[in-house]
Amino acid sequence: MILKEILNEEKLMNYLLLLVSIGFEVLGTSLLKKTDGFTNLLPTVGTLTSYFICLFVLSHVLKRLPLSLTYATWGSVGLILVTIAGIVFYHETLSVYSIAGLFLVVSGTVLINVF
Repeated sequence: MILKEILNEEKLMNYLLLLVSIGFEVLGTSLLKKTDGFTNLLPTVGTLTSYFICLFVLSHVLKRLPLSLTYATWGSVGLILVTIAGIVFYHETLSVYSIAGLFLVVSGTVLINVF
């Protein structure tokens, strides 16, 4: 069922825009740590610009896709990508519980999207 919807050209464009929104959310969140409480100008501008673009694109996606499906996907994919960014750029570590939590988030998102 979900594959049929994705193959629809308009739906495909909406999902691609959702990925763009997620990308800017991940960029903004990753830069947020570098702002040092919004005292470091360049990361602050990058963070605010990224969040603005993220929400602008997301608002257009929400005109065409259901809120629950869109937000669940946006939040969970963003969470996974921000976690990866934290590991790569900030040398953060994951516990077994963190990995289990990420697995549960992904599982819930799949259930929402498929059923």
